[in-house]
Amino acid sequence: MNSVLQEAQQLLKIKTVHLQNSFIELDEDIDINELVDMPIAIQSFKGVSKIREANVEDDGQSWWEYCFYFAVGIRLVEDELEQSDDLTPFVEIKSTFCAKYESTKKLTQEQMEAFSEKNVGYNIWPFWREYVQSTCMRLNINPIEVPLYFC
Repeated sequence: MNSVLQEAQQLLKIKTVHLQNSFIELDEDIDINELVDMPIAIQSFKGVSKIREANVEDDGQSWWEYCFYFAVGIRLVEDELEQSDDLTPFVEIKSTFCAKYESTKKLTQEQMEAFSEKNVGYNIWPFWREYVQSTCMRLNINPIEVPLYFC
């Protein structure tokens, strides 16, 4: 692990993770029970889309607050059309989560980039997996398997 990432990990203490926004779509032209017999492909994306930095002062104390916005999504498409530009997903779930951290010191740009690339996803991923599972249950479809997190 590089020293820049280690420095950021030592400085940042996680405070909260919350859902910032979400988009859910279930194709209304498909009978979801028919998907069992169809070749399905899972497509996904993940990554930090924005970082918000603020210096906070309260009761004579000062600290830095960092919000890392992590965009993530998953969808089911017909396997044969996976490479096509004409894709209409059967199911699509996209979200942005905000992971809020505090630090006693201001981070460098290099530390923020290293932390966003190698650490934030590990904090967000359990929330994302639970969100996909519970959303599938609400849609009355079989849960989409979200793999373990990797960088």
